[in-house]
Amino acid sequence: MTPEARREANEQLLQKHGIPINPHLPMIEDADAVILRTEEELWGRLVALWGVVGRAMLRENAWFKEYFSPLARRTLLTADEATFLFDDAPKEEDLVRFSWRLEAMMFLAWCAGLVDDPGMPSAPSSAEAILPLYPHDLGDATMLREAIRMRPKEEILDWADRLYRLHWAVRDAHLNRREPPPGLNPGVVLEWHHAVNWMTRYGEEDDWDAVGTDT
Repeated sequence: MTPEARREANEQLLQKHGIPINPHLPMIEDADAVILRTEEELWGRLVALWGVVGRAMLRENAWFKEYFSPLARRTLLTADEATFLFDDAPKEEDLVRFSWRLEAMMFLAWCAGLVDDPGMPSAPSSAEAILPLYPHDLGDATMLREAIRMRPKEEILDWADRLYRLHWAVRDAHLNRREPPPGLNPGVVLEWHHAVNWMTRYGEEDDWDAVGTDT
């Protein structure tokens, strides 16, 4: 699909759902110009997000601290994630912030072929379908690695374009002090947009913490 066709298809989809569009938003890059993250990179990011989300939502640090103590696993974490995960008394705002990363994790799980089409970003996600793939002891996440079957680039780019436009609609509503567009959860939109921009190497940024979500 050409960038023009992708933009047109997503604008029609948004209009069908009653979501405002900005006809002046540019197209995203052509598929030939995009190099997706590798399966190994995707696996590592899914493991890291599982760690910080688990720490944030379970509020229990001893197990995750032990799991990520070996250098090979600790290097999967960003500097921000490591600071949070190894902090025995994190701030409440950080617990909330990292709990939202569940949404990024689940979108990347879709990219990895581990869950079905996520639908519109309207409600909080559940990790129930993928949790059995993660280790329940201190072993490596080999089941998760072996289960990954990355989705085609075109499908991921469709979502990259869609989330770019959905995020604009959410931000425009916020700036103009309106309710979010129907059927959209702003927090979910943000996390999915962050995740898909990481997958597509948006801005050639390799630091997960620094990936942009421009609109």
